[in-house]
Amino acid sequence: MKILCSKINKFLASISKLTERRRTTVLNDGTKITKPISYSLLYLALIVYVFYYFWNMIVTEFFSKFGFNFFINNLPNFFTILEDMVTTVNFSYTPYVIAPMIDTIQISVLGTLFGALLAIPASILASQNIMGKSVIPAITKTFLSIIRTFPTLVYAVVLSFVFDYGSFVGVLATILFTFGIISKMLYEIIESIDMGAFIAIETTGATKLQAFRAAVVPQVIGRFYSVTLYNFEINLRASAVLGFVNAGGIGRIMQDQMELNKFGNVAVMILALLVVVLVVENLSQVLRRRLT
Repeated sequence: MKILCSKINKFLASISKLTERRRTTVLNDGTKITKPISYSLLYLALIVYVFYYFWNMIVTEFFSKFGFNFFINNLPNFFTILEDMVTTVNFSYTPYVIAPMIDTIQISVLGTLFGALLAIPASILASQNIMGKSVIPAITKTFLSIIRTFPTLVYAVVLSFVFDYGSFVGVLATILFTFGIISKMLYEIIESIDMGAFIAIETTGATKLQAFRAAVVPQVIGRFYSVTLYNFEINLRASAVLGFVNAGGIGRIMQDQMELNKFGNVAVMILALLVVVLVVENLSQVLRRRLT
């Protein structure tokens, strides 16, 4: 990766050198002013290439395999299911939704809480400005990158083979996902703060932990709470899907009702999830504004 980045930098430097004369203007007093090079066309070409690559890999492959007629013929099925949800919505099914919905909220709360707590020491170890010249931050960041590689659903599938199915697996999967995301966001926040107070306290003989608590915590605590609340919103949405792999939550009964083609019951579950998500989202936005 370092070799690739080095080659890219050399390529960009060569482009800059070739166009330097064209970008340089000489004033009447002999002063030379060189305009900064614009990479807009290069970025645009890169975006077009990436779009074209994935278009061929996904869209073109789909139509070459199934055909355009298959797509057109099956597209109305989506609107048929949507119509069934609206016309046959069954509010009498609401009592059966409450317990799984509470289960979904509990998975999100526990997963976010424990994941955020575990992220605090990990983010400290990953912060280069706190750990100095130690190799620990590089090792920790590599470990966190591995953790962030997999989404919550993948963790739930893997853990279900270890601990069997149930809400406990959903909580563990949410903890791992939350730990990886908050750790990264928090160490980036820590590495961007003013280190003057930390260095001053450390020179008085205080330990790194004491200096961190006195100088760093006041600067990052509000943003840490904000990040945690935002991650809770993400986990609430993700925990609804965990039920599709029998990891607890409302997704489990949603899958059962969809397999039975009872889309009126599914509509009630979607409405319940929508209400909870909207309430949590608005509440967390108010809290984040106060914290930051």
